[in-house]
Order: sequence, then C-alpha cells, then structure tokens
Amino acid sequence: MKSRIIKIVFVVVLAIGTMSFADEYFEISKNIDVFSALFKEVNTYYVDDVEPSKLMRSCIDGMLKTLDPFTNYFSGSQVEAAKIQQGGKFGGLGIEIEMMNGYPVIISVTQNQPADNSGLKVGDIIKSISGLSTKDKKKEDVDKILVGEPSSRIALTIERKTSLLDSKPVSFNIQREEIQENSVPFYGMITPEIGCIKLKIFNEHAGKDVKDAFDSLKRTNPNMKGMVLDLRGNPGGLLNEAVNIVNVFVEKDQLVVTTKGKVDEWNNTFKTLNDPSDTKIPLVLITNSSSASASEIVSGTMQDYDRGVVIGQRTYGKGLVQVTKPLSYNTILKVTTAKYYIPTGRCIQALLYAEKNADGSVKRIPDSLKVAFKTKGGRTVWDGGGVDPDVKLAKPEHSKIAETLFTKHYMFDFCTNYKLTHDTISDPAQFKLTEKDFNDFVAYIRTRDCSYKTESEEKLEALKDAATEEKYFDAVKGQYEAIRKKLEHDKEQDIIKNKEEIITVLENEIAGRYYYAYGKVKKSYQNDPEVTKAIELINDSKQYTELLSAKK
Repeated sequence: MKSRIIKIVFVVVLAIGTMSFADEYFEISKNIDVFSALFKEVNTYYVDDVEPSKLMRSCIDGMLKTLDPFTNYFSGSQVEAAKIQQGGKFGGLGIEIEMMNGYPVIISVTQNQPADNSGLKVGDIIKSISGLSTKDKKKEDVDKILVGEPSSRIALTIERKTSLLDSKPVSFNIQREEIQENSVPFYGMITPEIGCIKLKIFNEHAGKDVKDAFDSLKRTNPNMKGMVLDLRGNPGGLLNEAVNIVNVFVEKDQLVVTTKGKVDEWNNTFKTLNDPSDTKIPLVLITNSSSASASEIVSGTMQDYDRGVVIGQRTYGKGLVQVTKPLSYNTILKVTTAKYYIPTGRCIQALLYAEKNADGSVKRIPDSLKVAFKTKGGRTVWDGGGVDPDVKLAKPEHSKIAETLFTKHYMFDFCTNYKLTHDTISDPAQFKLTEKDFNDFVAYIRTRDCSYKTESEEKLEALKDAATEEKYFDAVKGQYEAIRKKLEHDKEQDIIKNKEEIITVLENEIAGRYYYAYGKVKKSYQNDPEVTKAIELINDSKQYTELLSAKK
C-alpha cells in the first residue's frame, strides 16, 4: 500500500512538472506567434514605409531594457566592438579622441603604438579620414572608422598648431596594429618604501601585468614595506583576471568567487591556482563609485580575507556575471546568467533590476534586507550594496570654475599651447608650473567665455520663473535684480580663488603631454588625498593592524 502511494505521488509530481514545462513552452510559443503576426501586419499595412531591421532592433532593445543594462544585443556591425570590449584587443592606432568644436581631437596617445610612432600628437585635430570629412560626426562613428583589421592602413589629415597663432594641415598614412589596451598605465614607488600599481581594466593580460609590476617593484626595491592598488574608475572586465590578481597577494587554492544562476551546470567556483608573490606585505586598495564588477571581486575578496585595507568610496555594486551567446547572421547576445559571491558568501549587487519604483527607476536593496557576514578574522561586512570601504573618504569635489574650464576644453587648449613653447619639462615628480605660467593662463582665459551659474544663481532663476508664472514677479523685480547683482561672480577672481585646484589639473595634463599616461598618473598622485591617506595607513602599522582586527 505504502509503495503504491509513493508511486501515485511520484506520478502526480511528474505530471505537475511536465504540465509546468508545457505551460511555459506554450507561453513562449504563443507570444512568438503573436509577435510574428504583429510584425508582419505592421510591415505590410502601416501608412508609411518602415525599415524591418530598424523596427526589429527597437523591439529587441525595448525587450532587453526591461532586464538589466548589462544584457545587450549586438548586430553584425557591432560584434567587433563587443569583442574589443571583452578582450581589449583590436586593430587600431593607439589614440583616444573627443569631439571639440565639431571635430575629433586627439586627447591621448599611447606610447610606442602606431599613432605615436607615426608622429601624431595630443591636440591634433582630425579633419578627414580616408578623404571623408569628420566635421560634425558622432564620436562613436569616428571611433568605428579608426578601428579596423590589423595591418590595414588608414589615411588621416590633421590640423596641427605650429605656433600660438598658426596651424597647418599634415597628412598621415598609418598601418593599424593589434592594440592591447595597457591594463597598468602606472606602477612605481610613491615614497622610497611604498609602491603603487594603477589598474585601469581587467583585460586578458591584467593578472600578468599586475604580477609583473609588483615583482619588479619588489625586486628593485628590497626595502619596500607596503603596496597601494588603485582601482578607482576601473569598470571591471574578465572574471578570471580578478582571480589572478587576488592570487598575487593570497595563497594558492583559496576561494575567490562563486557564480550561481538558473542553469546549474553553468555555476562555477574560482580559486587561486598559483603560488603568490607576497602574502604579508601591507596592502591598501583605493576604490570609488566607478570601481565595478571585477574591481569589486578583488577589493571584496581582500576585505573578506582581511588581506588589505580598502579605502575611498563605496564601489558600484555590480554582482552580476555575463556570457556571450552567438546568434544567427553573425549577431551575438551578451546575457546576464548568474550572480557572483565572494569568499564570505556575500553578493555585492546593489540594484534589484526585476523590481521597479513607481517612477520606473530600479529599486536598490534596502538596508533592512542587507545581511551581515564575517570576514576571516571576524570583522562584520555586508552584502547588497557594493564593497563598503574600511576607511570612508569623501568624494573629491571640484569647483564650478574648474569644471567649466575643463568641460569647455580651455585647460586642454592651454596645455597644447604650453607644449608648443616648451620642448621639455622635468620629471613629473618635480615638474611645477611657475607663477608666470599661472598668470599666462589667467590672461588666456580673459579672452574666453567662462560663464556658468552657481547653485544660488540657479535657485534664484527658478524663483524668478515661479514668480513670473504666478504673476508676482513685477512686485519683487527690484529686490530680484539687487540679489542677482550681489550673486554675480567674477570669473578671474574665481580662478584666483581656486588657483591650487586649477594648477593641479594643468600640471597633470601637461605631464601627460610629455610622459604619456604614466606621467599623468604619477603627477596626479602628488596631490591626491586618497593616495596620501593610503601612505599614512601603511606608515602607521598600528592603525593598519587595528583596521583589520575584529576588535576595532
């Protein structure tokens, strides 16, 4: 009797499971049929001609928009760009551009890459590519043209300043080469006893690049007593490279990350595979709100093992894993398949993409639902909101005048002029602008439009709009004008008041003109409060140890 009941239950469960599967399959099949019929009717009967490919792309993008921003469809023409994003390898020139006054301008040149070897310079204006004008093109369109097959050639006509007042056209015919984005634009000693590695991206050589950089610093600086790993602004990349970077500082065969999703056979566990370089040296990791994904695996794992102190701002909070799936006609789908969990078992995903607020925005995981976990040494850490630093530092703020000078490219243009009149500068660590240089900058800005509105001015204008709409403005117009005049700011005085900040930005940019990305980063670290704090922590062994202790 008992065995008969078990058989009946088994059959019922099997039937329910089969029905459930059949229902799900029917829903998919039904909706595909409905969509196919609708698509056909619109194409056939809509009053104006429609482009089926554009219509379909809108449908696909609209569907994926309901999921998360990391699940994307790539058409055949976008596949190459997607491969670049995944692996960081492509045929190109080794430049970065930005649109200024309707034309692409070179804002960065990678050392010893085709553009650099051919003589292209930061500040060059690209007027045409292969005979086609670049005027008023979109940046992404210009980027697509610049990238191509390795060994293919590309013709550029640029406009280059030859003096403060004159410029001339120069033509180049350059062979593209396979470009591997440099994951470590800077490594070096920031004090006689403290090293630093800036990690820009997790591409396929990131783990090796970090290990080589660390081993080189350790070998050439036997008295090195601490290491800073700068992850600020690093958007992530390849998960296995995050594991390799952790392995530089953590023992072999230690858990780093586990991925869990709907498809069980895709779940995976990643452990360190190699002997580490150093498991004892004091380590400080710097993060900010743009440190995401693989950056959070590295910083979170170091925190979970009490292997290093994390300082800065809370990280982005991306605890999702994507894979690429090939589709027909050379298209691909990058789809989120799992969440990842770092050694304590916590997931740092901050947003609930499946849930929306009333205004349509994505819900954040509320503090009430966050769960506490314990690090290896017993410290309390939390899930659901990125990696919270052990030492929280205020986000660097910039003055309105500095932001205006930067976004209007006046600082960039001044640095281009500076390079024209100065053949060389000293090492970035020693380079400083003189008082005359600053006065030259102030004089240069006098001829430029630096207008901007302070927060007070914006609020006053909003008050005027509200008063005008409610027909009260005429009664208070005199008082309004008096307040407006008192709030008016003198752009030259604003520059002088924020002299130190402006000089710092100018010196960083100028250092990059002579010493590439390495020089720009090296110079920036001299006036970086977060780097200064990292140095302070390493030099204060008691404070460093207490921060990693559960008793603090």
